[in-house]
Amino acid sequence: MNVSAFDLNHARALHFLLEEAHVARAARKLGITPAAASNALRRLRDDFDDPLLVRAGRALVRTPLAEALRGPAREVLAAAERLFDVSAPFDPGTYEGEFTVTTSDRVAEVLLPTLDRLLAERAPRASLSVRTVTVEVEVFLRDHGGIAVIPDTSRARGLCAEKLFTDDFVCVLRKGHPLAKGPWTARRFAGAEHVMVAPLAASRRGVVDDRLAEQGLTRRVTRVVTTFALAVPLLVASDRIAILPRSFALARAKELELVVRAAPLELPAIEMQMVWYPGHERDPRHVWLRGLLQDAARASGLRPL
Repeated sequence: MNVSAFDLNHARALHFLLEEAHVARAARKLGITPAAASNALRRLRDDFDDPLLVRAGRALVRTPLAEALRGPAREVLAAAERLFDVSAPFDPGTYEGEFTVTTSDRVAEVLLPTLDRLLAERAPRASLSVRTVTVEVEVFLRDHGGIAVIPDTSRARGLCAEKLFTDDFVCVLRKGHPLAKGPWTARRFAGAEHVMVAPLAASRRGVVDDRLAEQGLTRRVTRVVTTFALAVPLLVASDRIAILPRSFALARAKELELVVRAAPLELPAIEMQMVWYPGHERDPRHVWLRGLLQDAARASGLRPL
C-alpha cells in the first residue's frame, strides 16, 4: 500500500466500520450516507487486499486482519484528534465527546452516582462510558483509551498512574447471623463457612488464609466467586461470611440488612489508582477527567491516600 495516499478520511472510515461492523451504523458515526459508507468499505478492501467485513447470516463479522487493525485504527484517530486539540483550550462546558472509565463493579457502584452528577454539572454535553474489564488492562487502555480505576497491585508496567483512594477490608454477614453479636475473635471467624472472592477463581487460598495460618487457624471456603457483587447474594440467606472492601460493603449493607464488622485480622489496605496509557498523559481531556475522578472520590466519602 502507498501510505502517502492513505488520507485521514480513510482512517476515520476504517475505524468506525471496524468498530461497528455495520455499514449503516458506521455511516451515522461518520456523518455520511450508507451508500457512501459502502463505497468507503470497498476502497478499504482494495487498500488492504482483504474483505475486512464478511457476512455471517444477516450480520457482518470482522476478518482476522480487521481484528488486528482495530487497535491501530483507534490510535491513529486519537492521535489525529490530539493533533488538532493541542492549540485549543479544553472547555468541558461545550465538550460533546465521550469520556471512558474502566473499573470493577464494586468501585463503579460506590463512585458512579457522584461521578455522574459531577459530570452532568460540569460537562453537560459530554457522554460517559463505564466498562468493566477482565483482559490485560494495558492492552485495553491502549486499544480503547480512557482511564482505569484499579488496585495498585493490578497496574501493568508502562502505564501512567495517580493515586485515588484507599479502602480496607471488613467482614460482612447477614443480620441475625450467630456471629453478628458476641466476642469477635479470629477463632470464631475461622470457624464460620466462608465465601471467597478470587478474580480468576483459580485458588481457594488468599491473604486471609495466610493471616489465619500465622495463628494456627484455617477456614472452610465453600463458595468461590469472581466479583464482590457475586458474593453478596450468597450471604443474605445463609450463615456464610465474606471479607469485602469497606466502601462496597457499606453501600450494600443498609439495602440488604447486612452487618459489617471489622476484620479480626490485620489485612493490607486496598490502594486504588487511576491509570492511563502514556500517550494520553498531557491530553487536556484526560487531565480534566482525572481531576473529576478525584473530586468524585472525595465527595463519595472515599478516603484519599
